Amino acid sequence: MSAYPIAIYGNGLFQDGYPTPPVPYTTQAQQLNQGITTVILWSIHIHDGGDLYLNDTLFVSKGQIKYATDGSSGVNPDYPALVKQLMSGGSVRDLIVSVGAWGTTSDFTAWLGARDQVKTNLAVLQSTFGITGVDFDYEGVYGDETQKMIVTLTLDVGSLGLYATYCPYMQSSFWTGCLADVYAQNNSRQIVKWMNLQCYAGGAGNDPTQWAKAVQQTPNTGVANPYAFIVPGYAVEGAQGGDPSYIQQMFSQLAGSGITGGFLWNSSGIFSTEPTGGPTPADYAAAINAGLGASASAREAVDA
Repeated sequence: MSAYPIAIYGNGLFQDGYPTPPVPYTTQAQQLNQGITTVILWSIHIHDGGDLYLNDTLFVSKGQIKYATDGSSGVNPDYPALVKQLMSGGSVRDLIVSVGAWGTTSDFTAWLGARDQVKTNLAVLQSTFGITGVDFDYEGVYGDETQKMIVTLTLDVGSLGLYATYCPYMQSSFWTGCLADVYAQNNSRQIVKWMNLQCYAGGAGNDPTQWAKAVQQTPNTGVANPYAFIVPGYAVEGAQGGDPSYIQQMFSQLAGSGITGGFLWNSSGIFSTEPTGGPTPADYAAAINAGLGASASAREAVDA
């Protein structure tokens, strides 16, 4: 059995390097389907007024996907076909969009200021590409007002019938507080399906089991299995991280802990090193499986 989820942050996926990426986009889709279960499209930035950008490229505006017509503005016009290939017949089960990144708290304040338009634009991604969730990559100032903002936006995601994931690297009490507030304000139903815990860069010292204990010790979150709820992630070659043997070593330390999934940071690192003989997404997926002993656990259901 395979661990679940085996997620990857798709850094500018199907757009990075447009129109001549280091690995052809169709090959990227094929390779991701050889072991990856969850693709997290990173990063969606939200501008004032609610427009969605894929990194620096306008993606969705006023309920319309913006495709490139002159080779420089808008996203790859082959995006629908590539996503269809990604979601058809392989290992990939879920496509999530991730909002934010280090130093981009303005994505969330812009979202808060244009909630209705952002909901419209997310609904277009849902209907066009079949996204199943929204990842919150908030990395900024933590406090009561920020917690209220994250909870409000999580509830907006749930109102669309989507689930949320959180991508923390610090401040476990802040994030568990968000979980408890979402649960309380959503009629005792949790919208957040799991936490993608950063265990690289600023989160390199994180112990996933300690985060699981923090969730476990927080009352009224609606999280039935705190250990499966924590999905730790590590960086790959090309993204200031390690090769599959390193990834396997990291996850082997968690075998038997109750943690059943993991994520990779990030796709562009893999695709940048692959042309010179570097490993493929399948190699990294196999490393997570091997490290965890291929333990499998269904994600708990969420009911927005």
